[in-house]
Formats: sequence, C-alpha cells, structure tokens
Amino acid sequence: MAVFCSSCGTAIGEGAKFCPACGKPAQDSAASPAFTAPPPPPASSGGMKILFIVLGVIGLLVVLMIGSCFYIGYKVKKAAHDFGSNATPYTGKREPCSFVNVEEATAALGTPVQTAVARGPSNCDYSLGTDGSEHMLVSFVWRGGKGIMGLTHSAMNLGGKGSFTELPGLGDEAFLAPGDTTLMMRKGDVMVTIDLRSAGQNAEGGKKMAAIIAEKLESADKL
Repeated sequence: MAVFCSSCGTAIGEGAKFCPACGKPAQDSAASPAFTAPPPPPASSGGMKILFIVLGVIGLLVVLMIGSCFYIGYKVKKAAHDFGSNATPYTGKREPCSFVNVEEATAALGTPVQTAVARGPSNCDYSLGTDGSEHMLVSFVWRGGKGIMGLTHSAMNLGGKGSFTELPGLGDEAFLAPGDTTLMMRKGDVMVTIDLRSAGQNAEGGKKMAAIIAEKLESADKL
C-alpha cells in the first residue's frame, strides 16, 4: 500500500526514510489514501440574510398594496351607497331613445339629426349633420345615479370645482365637464350623460336635451 507524507501528502517510495518533497521523516507517515486538502471555510451567511430581508420587505409592500386596493374599493362602494341611500328607484320605461326623438333633438341642437338608434338598454346614438356622419351618444344609468353623482361631486371637491360648471335648475342636479365636452344630469336616481364632443361642444343644445329628458323622466316615473 502506498505511503504518503503526513505533512504535505507526497507519495514516499518504499524504503525511503524521508519525504522527497518536504524532508519529513518517513516513519511519521502512514499508509493512507491520497492527501485531501482541508475543506474551504463555510461561506458567510451575511449575503443570505440581506436577501431574506429584501424579499421580506418586497412581500410586505405587496401585501400593503393589495390591502389598500381592497380598502379603496370598500370605501368607494360604501360612499356610493351612502350618497344614494335616500334615492327613490326609477320605475318608468327604460328606452333610451324614447326621451328625445329626432325632431326634438334637431330643434335642441340646431343641427339636422338623421336617426336615433338604441345601443343596448342604456344608450341612444344620434347621427348628426346632413349626411349623418357625426354621432352623439346619450347614456342613462337607470339605478344608482344619485350615488354616482355624489361621488362625482366628491371628486370635484378634491380636484377643484373651478373647471366644472354647475347648471342649477336642470333636473335635480347637473354640471358641464371642462371644455363643455360632457353634460351630466340627474333626475331622481337616474343619471344621464350627454357626450357633446361630436355635437361641436354645443352646451346650450345639450342643456335643452337634458331638460327634455328630465321632464320625461319625471312623467314616466309617475305612470
């Protein structure tokens, strides 16, 4: 069996008295497997600790973000319920194009209206102009309109009301969005949104249409 130096691990020939590499006496060496270098010291655990801390912070931030989303959603839903809790549900017909016909829309807007086509149960699409190439959409929220308008007012108060124009005397409440691009009007628990962009920002025409709708909503709810 081969003999290896106990000091440096060099193989010592049979009968040799000293290690040919380091000179250590051969009698201090014993038959053994090849010299194995000592294992390296264990890696420092500092890097792993930092990694775990970073992952923990990221996880905490994700949990906080998810919790914030749920909380905001709850507050919005609660606010909508609180604002609309005293509103009387609308019980009239829900035919969006029946509130302003083509002739009434033409007179209100001062421009030819070719057709009024229902887009689902909540929208009426008016085609404008001599060729009917422009469109104006009137949308109805048949239930929960009071709550939505309440939230809108809250957003206006937070963002500044200066850019919105209130329209007293039109329905139960109404206002124009910045640039007269949209008119929002509420009558009872029904909210109506008139998109005025394709109508050339005709705010006066939008007011006339909203007034017609408010009057017919009140009449339809009494039937």
